[in-house]
Amino acid sequence: MLKTFRALKASGDFRRRHLPFLKTLEDQDLIREIGLNQALGRPISVSQLLSHGIASVATVQRRLARLKRLGIVAQTKADHDRRQVKLTLTPYATKLHARWVRRLRNSLR
Repeated sequence: MLKTFRALKASGDFRRRHLPFLKTLEDQDLIREIGLNQALGRPISVSQLLSHGIASVATVQRRLARLKRLGIVAQTKADHDRRQVKLTLTPYATKLHARWVRRLRNSLR
């Protein structure tokens, strides 16, 4: 049990120090869903993201705008339908999250 709490503490310390853009639980949920879908090779659209019920439409749009402005989330138009927007993590955000995962795994050993 102590090992788990030490890992959680190390993860929280790393997040506060290196991932300051994760201000809210909604930010964490948005990043998780965007990153997961990107890793699966199918970037998520805004409407798909909204269907997860992370927050209200206004909150999701506001949090996404902030994350895009900070260079954490990238937005591109879908190839098959230029009206549809796809969301991915930027290389910078992907690198930071990879470091976070490594730190968490090391803490659990």
